[in-house]
Amino acid sequence: MTDSHLDRFNIAARDYTTDKYPGRAQCARKVLDLLEPRIDDVILDVGCGPGTQLTQLSRSIRFGYGIDPAEQMIRRAQESTTHCPNLQFFVGSATAFPQEIHHIGINKIISNYALHHLPDNEKGQSLRNLASLLPDNGMIFLGDLIFSDNPDKFRALFDIVGYGPGCDTPSRLSLLEGMFIEAGLSPWTYILNPLVAVIVGKKRSPCQAPRRE
Repeated sequence: MTDSHLDRFNIAARDYTTDKYPGRAQCARKVLDLLEPRIDDVILDVGCGPGTQLTQLSRSIRFGYGIDPAEQMIRRAQESTTHCPNLQFFVGSATAFPQEIHHIGINKIISNYALHHLPDNEKGQSLRNLASLLPDNGMIFLGDLIFSDNPDKFRALFDIVGYGPGCDTPSRLSLLEGMFIEAGLSPWTYILNPLVAVIVGKKRSPCQAPRRE
């Protein structure tokens, strides 16, 4: 994430809401629906913002960890979750993990509307990094601005999904699916509209051949 992005989110942290855009809220709900949380899950939220999704999950999982590169977002998440002893939040990103999240038994990773801020090469590296944290059959749930069609044909959706062509860098669906496969994840996709999708990836064991669901 660029310095300008960090500055924007640090400034916006106090009044930031995760459901500002209907398309983003729909995407967040789909991620949580697909997650099927279990009481023994240890979940990492990448780009957690103020910790809204982990707070919603806190009573259904064993532990939840949130990382975000914006320090003010993490501060707000920590302040608002003092009643959730099984949640912890750290400054960090998928390209710069905080030391605290290594070796803590993460089996599921969620990320909603975060990776579209990164260029494609950093998205690929991020997915490889995240996959390295998971055990075999661990899962990543990525909800984001993801183009399954030409975005210029759907300008009426821009304000609904929160897409700003000048500052956001979403990827094509086929490219992201390829990144999942290269990271050792078997992907399947849920298209919510031509600009938003959720990709679920399950980590393959070394003996499993790559395949698309």
